[in-house]
Formats: sequence, structure tokens, C-alpha cells
Amino acid sequence: MRDLVRLSLANGAVLLLHEDHANPSIAFRGSVRAGGAYGAPGAAEFAARLLLRGTRRRSAAKISDAIEDVGAALAVANGVESASIDGRCTRETLRTVLAILAECLSEPAFPAAEVGKVRGEVLADIRAQQDDTRRAAMRRLVELVYPAGYPYRRDPKGDERTVARLTRRDAREFHGAHYGAAGLIVAFSGDLDEAAFRSTVSAAFERIEPGRPPVPVPRPRNPEVRSALVPMPHKSQADFVAGALAPARGDPGYYATNLANLLFGRIGLYGRLGAQVRDNLGLAYYSFTGLESRHAAGHWYVSAGVNPANLAKSMAAIRAEMERLGREPFSDREIADGKEHLVGALHVNLERNPDYAAALHDIEYYGLGAEFLDRYPGIVRGLDPDAVRRAAVEAFDPDACSWVAAGPLRGAKLAF
Repeated sequence: MRDLVRLSLANGAVLLLHEDHANPSIAFRGSVRAGGAYGAPGAAEFAARLLLRGTRRRSAAKISDAIEDVGAALAVANGVESASIDGRCTRETLRTVLAILAECLSEPAFPAAEVGKVRGEVLADIRAQQDDTRRAAMRRLVELVYPAGYPYRRDPKGDERTVARLTRRDAREFHGAHYGAAGLIVAFSGDLDEAAFRSTVSAAFERIEPGRPPVPVPRPRNPEVRSALVPMPHKSQADFVAGALAPARGDPGYYATNLANLLFGRIGLYGRLGAQVRDNLGLAYYSFTGLESRHAAGHWYVSAGVNPANLAKSMAAIRAEMERLGREPFSDREIADGKEHLVGALHVNLERNPDYAAALHDIEYYGLGAEFLDRYPGIVRGLDPDAVRRAAVEAFDPDACSWVAAGPLRGAKLAF
């Protein structure tokens, strides 16, 4: 990428810039390796939500007012591996917004009053997740796919018991252990020139202490294939999910698995799976697949929301589609169309500054190389069709995946 500017600061922070002066806005995406995989359960969520709730110099209200007064946006959210940072501003308001962000990252006060509010918010989110058939099923599946004790297995929010016990001290200690410039990545796209980037932007982040370097997550071992039922008798819909481990983002097999996932359950109206289970058979409100790949590992999943009366039939139909991948593999035409879809989607996304910033961030985060966007079409178009077919059969093997059904099961004895 000839237009990419990359700064590596002495404190360990990495800053990236893509200039785009087509409109007077700047978007940025950042991260700190301080997600739910680290620390005590729920501490990462607690700390991330409290970052913008007050510093040693400003209250939560003053931070919010300062951002709103200049028409900007700033948000921090917790994830499995990292806390993510998203922002939007203009060239004129950049200095103000970055000063606030750097202050929140390095000097959070974790006010006692805000700790109580955040605890209530997190508990409400956990209870909402537990009362949603799709989210409850997916949460349980993640616990089955990753082995006991593995960091990705945790719910980033924690659970009701752990969250109820979290204190201001827990948030402060987590911040001290996991937040710092070492491992901080922030990517910018928009109406920002290189000179201002090298001065204004770098100055905002240079004063953040390095902190401790990110701790890598180890590779997981393969867990046993298991199943679980989540009875939710008060609900009117049932959800079925199945899944297993998948390649990490940096693994050589990632691209073939990603294309197989697109063709099986994403492209168009949810690929082959949606066409059969939802459209042809009318057994599901939705049926699709997903692939979540991170540094150390990933997992794929198939998800379907159904009328409880159709749950067993839907599960059988999903299994049949997975088995059909071996008997009727993707055609050359399907694979060619999928490749062009992936390449075209990237080009469309890069027309928007927030998406461009997100792409730059991910390239740095996963160590994909400065020329990745230039190389990406060749990587995708160069995939061996037979490798994609093998990836589909290996990934979507019904006998090698765990599964969960959630909803008004009425004592049903289900088998996948």
C-alpha cells in the first residue's frame, strides 16, 4: 500500500494512516490487548466500560460533553482478545478528541459512582443474553468448542456471580496490568495529512506509559465433541447452533476455510445452507454459518432459529447439508463467484473511512504485512478449488462438531 504511513513510537504504540480527502471526516479504529481472555472473569469488561466514565481531570459528564460539543464520537468496547477503540472526528477537532482518548487510556479514575452504574449495566446485559435463545445457545457452544480453562472459552462479560463481586480496585488493577502503549494499535483513515499525523497524532499517544507487553494466548487442544440442551420454556422460538475449532487468522488454511464458510452459509441469502433449510424446506427463520478467527485459534459455527415444532427436522436438514458437501462439492462456478464476492466486498468496504481504518488495524493486529491489501485479491483468486472443497468437508463435519439447542424443548430427546 503505497499510501500507507506507519509510525512505531518509542513506547510501543503503532499508528497507521490512510489519507482520503474526499470528505471532511476522520475515522479511527484502535485496540489494546486487554480483552476478556485476560485477568479475572469480567474484569476486562468492567475496565473497558469505565475508561470513558471519568479521569483524574474530567468527570464522565465532562468527557461526554467535550466529545458532543465538537460533534465527534468516541467509544471503547471489550472483546475476547482486545478492548477496541472507535472514533470519528474532523481535522479541526482531532487534537481535542485524541487528547481525551489518551487521557482516558492512561489516567482513568474509575469513580465509585460510575462503578455501580457499570455493574448494573453489565448484569443487565448478562441477563438479557441468558433470556435470548440465540445468544444463550451461542454462549454455550463456545464453552463446548474450547477446552476447559482456555481463555477464549470465557464470556468476556463474566457472569452474574463474578460481576457482583467486582470492585473499583479490580478495574484499576486490570488496567494497570493490561493497558499501556505496548500493544496499542490505532489506525486512521480520512481527511488527515501526513504532516499532521506525524505531529498531532503521535504527540497524543507518546505520553502513554508503555506498560507490559501483550501476553500471547496459547494454542488450544481439541476438546471432546459434546452437546447441550438449554431449556427456556417461556420462549416461543428455538435456536440450534453447532461448531468446532477452526484455523487461527494467521494460519495458512484460513483463506480456504473462509471461502468455504462464505459459500456454505453466507453468500446471497445464506449460501447453500440457507437456500435449502430456510427457502426450499421452510424449516427455519434463518440459517447461516460464521467464522471467528483470532490470534491463537478460531471456531466456525452454524446457527438456525426455528419454530420449536420444527427443531428436530431442522437439525436433520442441517446435518444433511453438511454431509452433502462431500457428495456434491462446490462447483468451479460457485468457487469462482465466491472469490469475486470476497474481492469485490473488500473494494466496496474500503470506500468508507471507518471500514478502511478497521482494515488497516486488522492488518497490523494480525501481522499480515504492509502490502496486504494489494496482495489480497491475488491470495483469494489463487486459492486452489480442491483446497476449498477439502476445507469445507473438514470444517463442516457433523460428526466432529459440538452442538446446542436452546428454547422451549419440552423434554425433547434430540440427536444431531
